[in-house]
Amino acid sequence: MIIYHSQVFRVLVFALCTMCSATMLSQQALVLDSLSLEPIPYANLEYGTNQGSVSNQDGIVFTPKDFKNYKLSHVGYQTRQLTATQLKDTLYLKALAYNLDEVVLHNFNAKDTILKAFKNIPKNFFSQPFNQEGIFRYSLKKEGKGVEMIETDFLSYKASLEAENKTKISEVKKTEKYEPLNLLSGVAEFLNIMDPSLKNAPVLEKLKTMNFSFAGRIENEEEEIYKIDISGEENLANGHIFLSKNQLAIKEIKVEYLRNEMPELTHEEPNYTTRVASLIKFNTNKNSKQFLSYAEIANDKTALLKNDSIYHYEMKGKIAFNKLIQGKKVKKFRSNYNSKKAFNKTVAKFKQKQQWTNSEMLPMTTAELEILNDIYGN
Repeated sequence: MIIYHSQVFRVLVFALCTMCSATMLSQQALVLDSLSLEPIPYANLEYGTNQGSVSNQDGIVFTPKDFKNYKLSHVGYQTRQLTATQLKDTLYLKALAYNLDEVVLHNFNAKDTILKAFKNIPKNFFSQPFNQEGIFRYSLKKEGKGVEMIETDFLSYKASLEAENKTKISEVKKTEKYEPLNLLSGVAEFLNIMDPSLKNAPVLEKLKTMNFSFAGRIENEEEEIYKIDISGEENLANGHIFLSKNQLAIKEIKVEYLRNEMPELTHEEPNYTTRVASLIKFNTNKNSKQFLSYAEIANDKTALLKNDSIYHYEMKGKIAFNKLIQGKKVKKFRSNYNSKKAFNKTVAKFKQKQQWTNSEMLPMTTAELEILNDIYGN
């Protein structure tokens, strides 16, 4: 018999009600493909002025009710304009067909197009000082079981296009720290790894070594999109990039790197990464300037501990933004923690939330709820 920790039980009940569309209070909706009825992860719901939310991996999205108009979109689907009365418990998107035009296929140099898109970043990305409000979530599994989770609300500040991001932590939720492994950097460090506008951005430098091929184009009411597939030597990388045709602006990057040679673990080199999976999504403001809207990294690591035990770990970090702040309201600040050090070393400095309740900004996935149950359940 499983006895749930009371806080986790409340979360599980909340999520179940949400996914079954049985609650009127949750302000969440399930986004589905209109034909397959499969959940659509990472769909954007925009509202207000440069505000929005993104659906999680189960297709659940936060739907605030205090705005007049909404836009629900996802690359590869028809964009929907919605009013407040049209926000239902379930929202549907119609898939767009991929056009494998032979003329485009034979005259399209995918590698050159990708490199041009990277060079276009200064032109396409928002370059004035700005803030973003967001949420950061980190989870850790050992041998398939959850052992740690951290979540924090934060405000970021970026002074210019190539400037590093600074983040100010407001509130934190965390489980008991998992002592044997400490591989998580701070929120700002995570954000700077995933920011393609930085000089020599790590995510772009790695992509430049990959192979690219034209996979098709899709047309919607707003723009024409190219899909370019990513591959690596010996099938050790795969993924895709979505680009707008006219501006060659990056819309989404999804890539996974695999490792086939496993080095011998030593106490001098106690861990190695088997897999790195990344997802980066971008949005635009009213002037069509782009900014980061969602980022996710998943690492599979094998670690040798001090007692010579070897374990396999799955780590996932994700950042979702819900508001871009521009102009006179921008706040300049220094990060209120050491972003280069592991975040869970400094978490005690900030206001701690005592209860785990589902986040409006980024609803928890079924997998994340299972991690909490692994940690608190008996």
